[in-house]
Amino acid sequence: MQDDSILSGYNAVRRFLREHPEKHWAEILRACLIEAERCHGEFAGAWVLQEAKKEGIDWFPNLKPLVSYGVLTRTGGSRGGRRAYYIMPDPEGVRSALRELNLA
Repeated sequence: MQDDSILSGYNAVRRFLREHPEKHWAEILRACLIEAERCHGEFAGAWVLQEAKKEGIDWFPNLKPLVSYGVLTRTGGSRGGRRAYYIMPDPEGVRSALRELNLA
């Protein structure tokens, strides 16, 4: 997907949402941002789902698409084989892109 240096969170979100316009991704991105800010670092994908449920998202398969665009980075392995953990390298950029798109 991307060969060059890691995209900023702003550019990564803009590109991701342009290529994945389904409404649920905006809610998932917001939930990721909330968890990244709440945890000040590493957060579980399961926690993102709990936050997304507040926006009416009952399920999503995983956060791999956001990793492939550079919005998130997966850290280590899953813990106990069940939970994947992530960091958001550029939460300010992600927030700016969501605000600019009137999604924040």
